[in-house]
Amino acid sequence: MRWRLGFAVMILIILILQTTFFSRLPAASFGPDLLLVIAFSAGFLLGRRQGLVVGFTAGFLQDILLGGGLGLYAVSRMLTGGGASLLQGKVYQENFPLVTLLIFFFTMLHELLIFLLSEQVIFRIHPLVALLQNFLPTAVYTMLVGILFYLLIYYLFAGGERAHGK
Repeated sequence: MRWRLGFAVMILIILILQTTFFSRLPAASFGPDLLLVIAFSAGFLLGRRQGLVVGFTAGFLQDILLGGGLGLYAVSRMLTGGGASLLQGKVYQENFPLVTLLIFFFTMLHELLIFLLSEQVIFRIHPLVALLQNFLPTAVYTMLVGILFYLLIYYLFAGGERAHGK
């Protein structure tokens, strides 16, 4: 129950940050995707069910509040949370350099999925242009900022529970 309330608060805070603070940064056109980091962290740290629930909730709220195709982000973030849960127990949660690379990898996969499922393919945007101007900058930015959020989530929901004997 604790994880539900914690992730709900985080999702709302991130939605507010993404629509206010991060949209005003110089690199706003390819800002960090912190909702993706939250979905990844939930699946990777807490398991499949939590990853799917958090990913779907974050994506659904993003679909409703920030526009875009209804269900596009809900499905892609749910897949991110579920996909990250497949690594649980196979990769040490405390291996932060590897987790940083996993965030980059999952962001690239997410961007590719959104590209393939959105109208960008219909309008014939060249994949190389999308890769260089959108996928890579977003993935790098998400990786750099996202590891800080992962560390926070790790401490609050996984590492902190072990450290306090809960």
